[in-house]
Amino acid sequence: MKRILLLTLLSLLQLPSFADTAVESLLVRRQGDNVNIRVTVNNPGRTTQAGPVVVTLFARQDETQEWIQITSWNNIAKIPKGNRVSRDYFDENNVTLKNLAAGGAFEVLAAVKAPGVATAVEKISRFDNESGQ
Repeated sequence: MKRILLLTLLSLLQLPSFADTAVESLLVRRQGDNVNIRVTVNNPGRTTQAGPVVVTLFARQDETQEWIQITSWNNIAKIPKGNRVSRDYFDENNVTLKNLAAGGAFEVLAAVKAPGVATAVEKISRFDNESGQ
């Protein structure tokens, strides 16, 4: 009986306590010539996601084009369980993003990497000048 309890306890100690990251939302807004991109990352896991959590933002005109990196944030030290973190990007000084926006519809991709997460979590959003979304 003691042996079974000991084995059970040891197996529980070896189970990972799951932290996780997910791109909750990727919003693109345009007002006049200004484009704002907001990325919200959350931790639906059972423990705090240790950092650094890195969020990288890419854009392209459409699926026939290669992704162009716009910016990267690496200043997220951790994301406690059940919490979220948002980052905003304004295009004031980014010629590439201004050119993409001037060309009509374009796509934005947010990729999130964090320690202990095997692959980057990604989300793609499409902005259409006609609809404003």
